[in-house]
Amino acid sequence: MATWAEDKDLIHNALSEIQKVSNKVIDLSDTLTEKLGLQQKQQQVNQVTNTKEKDIKKAPVAELNKTYLKLQNDLQQTTNQAQKNQLKNQLNDVHQEISNRTQKQLKDFAKQNPEVKQPEKKEAQQIRR
Repeated sequence: MATWAEDKDLIHNALSEIQKVSNKVIDLSDTLTEKLGLQQKQQQVNQVTNTKEKDIKKAPVAELNKTYLKLQNDLQQTTNQAQKNQLKNQLNDVHQEISNRTQKQLKDFAKQNPEVKQPEKKEAQQIRR
């Protein structure tokens, strides 16, 4: 038995110091784990949603739709403001591409189907507005 262990006050002080150090190590470990988890989450967000504009333009419609829904979900779940801003920008890019494709399809449809026309507005309808 060590000589320092014979003194009860010394034992209490040593055990108290060990407990303080242990608690500090646990706190640091929790903090690092949390930060690492956030980093992993950011990496996942980047991997799933980091579609460059040329990739967005080449992506099939189904993939664009999945990406859009994933971005919306990630945006709702994230609390980090920088991540939110990045997700909003990416969501906007995907939304814009979907909108552009839809407009192009509508124009193409109108050219291919000239018999389908918008109803003509009557003068009376225009005056009411």
